[in-house]
Amino acid sequence: MQLDPDNKYIQAIDACTPLTGATILEIGCGSGRMTVDMAKLAAQMVATDLDAAVLEQAKKNITATNVEFIHTPDGIPDLAKKFVDIVIYTLSLHHIPMDMMTTHLQHAGSLLRDNGKIVVVEPGDSGSFLEAKQRFGAGSGDETTEKQAAIAAMKNLDGWVLHPTHNFFVDFLFTDNTDFFTNKLPNYQNLPAEEIAELEDFLHHHTTSRGINLTSERYLNLLTKIPADFANSSKKPQQK
Repeated sequence: MQLDPDNKYIQAIDACTPLTGATILEIGCGSGRMTVDMAKLAAQMVATDLDAAVLEQAKKNITATNVEFIHTPDGIPDLAKKFVDIVIYTLSLHHIPMDMMTTHLQHAGSLLRDNGKIVVVEPGDSGSFLEAKQRFGAGSGDETTEKQAAIAAMKNLDGWVLHPTHNFFVDFLFTDNTDFFTNKLPNYQNLPAEEIAELEDFLHHHTTSRGINLTSERYLNLLTKIPADFANSSKKPQQK
């Protein structure tokens, strides 16, 4: 499986907030698919994940000397305040327990230098990969409730402005059916025979010259701190 073979993630993030020369904290780096691209631009990166196994895989995948990996079992990195320029949640905010999302964002904000930014990339609501998740239980399944909670946490984060969401699409590229089943639906044989046939037909209709190509919408959200001169007034700065 290839995730985002055309590097749409890094293009969208860098357009939102330039990464060149920045110190970046990535929360939820997984196996490091986005980490490796950001490290090419950043001056320094701290990549964290609560899953020790996938973090070890990221360490093997990435040899860049400007990346430090930290295991965060509780999801919150213990770093000095005002240490980083950008905090990036890479498809991870909706995985944080819903009653802890606001606290987590507040902590992330405390790690930022003056004029620092929080970038939150979250799954969108359309695309053929999402259809595969909802119809057949592929990947992490239906995450609607968690995604809505993440959006609410960002909208209601005291002292911060949530800018208009930027939508973009990324590709999941699979060599064949076996590649899809191995990576996204390893227990597919437990499905009823008619559902397996339906799934195979679905994958056939999304087969291209490159392989099985499934698209997934992404929402990129930018949070910036409300300037000090607005902090004690009832007038909130306008979103841009």
